[in-house]
Amino acid sequence: MKKTVTCLTLLCTFLLFGAEPTEADRALVIELLKINGTAQSLEATINATLKQMQGEPDDPTRPILEKFLRKCFSFETLKDDIARVYLENYTPAELRSLLDFYRTPLGRKKAEADAKIGAALSAITNREFQKNLPELQKELEKTAQQ
Repeated sequence: MKKTVTCLTLLCTFLLFGAEPTEADRALVIELLKINGTAQSLEATINATLKQMQGEPDDPTRPILEKFLRKCFSFETLKDDIARVYLENYTPAELRSLLDFYRTPLGRKKAEADAKIGAALSAITNREFQKNLPELQKELEKTAQQ
């Protein structure tokens, strides 16, 4: 009887908390991230950020900034962390369904649009930040003087 209870407890624990993601699960996510536009969105975000930065294209600091942005925000840098988040939220069966969707014409269109939308959102948020930064600086200076 104790063996049965122990086995049932282990089985329930396994079912409740799930198994550790396998390399095959991780590979599914990486494939999804490539096909759903995530990799392209990250690249577009880096390019939009570089475009938003002040300075000329021949500015000697530009390669340093670009290297830094790529080190922090490239697909290669972030893919394992992003994969972990996906694996916490989707089952392997759901990931396969998402892959199937992104292989359809509408899925491909969504992936292309998402990359463009991501870059546009980055530009919009950067613009709004820059526009409102003087107001924030004034508020911070006023608070510091009190």
